[in-house]
Amino acid sequence: MSAVTWNRPVTAARPLPLRTRVRHVVETVRWAPAPYFEGSARQRARYVAYLLGSVLAWTVGSLAVLAVIGQALASF
Repeated sequence: MSAVTWNRPVTAARPLPLRTRVRHVVETVRWAPAPYFEGSARQRARYVAYLLGSVLAWTVGSLAVLAVIGQALASF
């Protein structure tokens, strides 16, 4: 086998760094169109699910931040 005909073994691509992956997710969420409460029953149900999911996500995120702050204050 010569250097001309030798093929390099195919290796899997390295995963993107965490910072890049997080940036992609943030950009996807930021520019995703929000559903509206109009149209068919399916579209209205999608809007209600979006709204409830947003409320739940913000509540869980807020509670997590408050727990971290509470732990920090309790350690003093």
